[in-house]
Amino acid sequence: MRNLLNQARGRLRGRPEAAQGEAARWWIDHGSPGQAVLALRSWALAPEPPPAGQLLALLDSPVPALRRVAAWTLGQGQRVQDLDPIWARARRERVDAVRLALCVACVRLGVQVDDAWGLLDQAARRRMLSSRGSRAIAEATGFGPDQMARRWLRVLDPWADGSTDPATVAPLPAALVRERLIRRLDADSEDRDGMLSLAYQQHPGDFERIAARVRMGGRREAHTTCEALGENGDPRAIDLLVPTLRAMDVDPGHGFAGRRAASVALGRLGLPEVGPILASALQVEAADYEGRPGAGMGIQFPVRAVMISALGEAGCVRQAGVIAGYLGDVSGSAFGGFYLPAMDALWKLDAWPELVAALQAGPTEATHAAAVLQALGRQDLLPPRQGEPKGLSGS
Repeated sequence: MRNLLNQARGRLRGRPEAAQGEAARWWIDHGSPGQAVLALRSWALAPEPPPAGQLLALLDSPVPALRRVAAWTLGQGQRVQDLDPIWARARRERVDAVRLALCVACVRLGVQVDDAWGLLDQAARRRMLSSRGSRAIAEATGFGPDQMARRWLRVLDPWADGSTDPATVAPLPAALVRERLIRRLDADSEDRDGMLSLAYQQHPGDFERIAARVRMGGRREAHTTCEALGENGDPRAIDLLVPTLRAMDVDPGHGFAGRRAASVALGRLGLPEVGPILASALQVEAADYEGRPGAGMGIQFPVRAVMISALGEAGCVRQAGVIAGYLGDVSGSAFGGFYLPAMDALWKLDAWPELVAALQAGPTEATHAAAVLQALGRQDLLPPRQGEPKGLSGS
């Protein structure tokens, strides 16, 4: 009954993607995570954007996408007094896409580039102690130093070359970057690199341009548009990404690459509602694609690894049990199994109940669960004999 009542009230307030002011506030408070993000993105472009106090409060939202949009919006303002709470949140943030947005906002508000990059770089070098020794866990899940440096430069200066030191890049003004990229795309609408750089700016007004490329573009640029949809962050991208995630009528090589790209993008959106979609895809990937002729590519190019990682990035707490089921998988892919993305995802989700349960599983699962609990600072949940290993470090 409450859901029906909220739906009726929502209709009176119009579409969340066009909401501003009190209507947007209602969607943020009462809508689904996707509706709340749409409303916040719309409100961020209003002549009177959301109050700084509300945006700062949203930095503690359990929905990664709301934290990310709040960080972006704060970074567009000139309120240097907001810097300290944003920086404090960046230091304790676990979701990589959100941490990046927070650090960008801090630079926009006056933090030195080398300090902000130092925080990102430290997180990108995080390690966990596993049954196979200490492992660079962020690098194994697509968030290592090189991958993060690429994203950092895309946002702050898309024209920087590959030799640019991310700690010394000179950030261009956000409005200038977007203006130049739009002019570039107006001159050449098929410029994939330009479209991707525009998506990294995370501007709510650019979703339709990116979505148009999905609808019009061919197979050659499909993976780029998937990445662009994820980085732009609009919840409406879910409907555009799911067909690629579920595509069964393509050759194995292209199919695996497409499902991988779609999975990464769904994780970047930061919406817990993608959890059931990704969990179902995990089952299909193992039972169908990896079991059919030509599916060896699925082992060499582990799609399930990025699906597991995406569940952590998207804040899919309800799927923590599914993720925990991979803690003992040390041989399911050419990367040495799926246990590393599972550990990282469970750390991001703060999924201590599932980790405690895994302590009672096999010895491998118990070792990995104990390391994540250590990383979470939950030594109180460990049996005395499992309290010794250090779970997470920046080097």
